[in-house]
Amino acid sequence: MIYPSVTVAMLIYRSPAWLSFSLEGLSWARNRTPYRTMVVGNDAEPQVMDTGRVDVDHRNDDPGEYYLNRVYKAWNRAVESAETDWVALISSDMYVSDYWLDSLVQRKIADQRTLPNPLFVESGRIPSAMPEYVRDFGTTVDGFNRDDWQRHAQFLRLRNEGKCEPGRLFSPLVDRREFADIGGYPPGNVNGVSGDRILFDKYAAAGYKWVTCLDSVVYHTQEGEMRG
Repeated sequence: MIYPSVTVAMLIYRSPAWLSFSLEGLSWARNRTPYRTMVVGNDAEPQVMDTGRVDVDHRNDDPGEYYLNRVYKAWNRAVESAETDWVALISSDMYVSDYWLDSLVQRKIADQRTLPNPLFVESGRIPSAMPEYVRDFGTTVDGFNRDDWQRHAQFLRLRNEGKCEPGRLFSPLVDRREFADIGGYPPGNVNGVSGDRILFDKYAAAGYKWVTCLDSVVYHTQEGEMRG
């Protein structure tokens, strides 16, 4: 199989430790897909800029605006700034596992009219849309149980190889041109509906299938930078 080039984009604003956490996961995970990492500083604080790891310094017109509004604008900037056709969006409180990206890419190759997302194993800190997969491997950088996580991720990947189901969580692999045609994220939640849901509903209205790739396994500590 020919694998296209992909950009893996993440947002960061205040924590060098969480940035290192997520980048470490990427460096440890094996994938066949060639990709480049793009770190987007979202009104990043000086200690983050001083790491030298920020590739795109995104500054919002109003840095005091509600944080989710700024997040969606930064995600739009990330997709616009990527130099590859496909972009995978992750957060700094996520730790990926082997072949997570390959699974998303293979699904998109098999059916261009899909919006593939990974399977989140979430810590349980807040309610999950996939509660059957919740398992606590730590909610802090120092408290993360890497070895147990990697074993569990391998178990899930092998058990679910090639399987997908209708999507419930949001962390998509997008085609930049499709994303632009859809209109990208809205500039915030609208009438109580999340910007993620609005984007995914726009994809559905355009004929795309939102799917979760069950062998693309990603740990989500939940609210990493927000909590410290």
